[in-house]
Amino acid sequence: MKKIIVALSISFLISACSSIKDPRMSFGKKCQVTEDNVTYSYIWLYDKKTGLPASKDQCLVLDANK
Repeated sequence: MKKIIVALSISFLISACSSIKDPRMSFGKKCQVTEDNVTYSYIWLYDKKTGLPASKDQCLVLDANK
């Protein structure tokens, strides 16, 4: 129970520091592939209007390069 409270507290602290006007949070491994970079994370903060640029499908590129 204590771990859940700590995790929720940290997520609220992180989201309060972001400069996103209408923030949303997504959990689970997702990747974002650009021309020269692959970024992956298990927690994503994103703007509701622009949407989440990362997806599970883009992680296939990361898994294929291993």
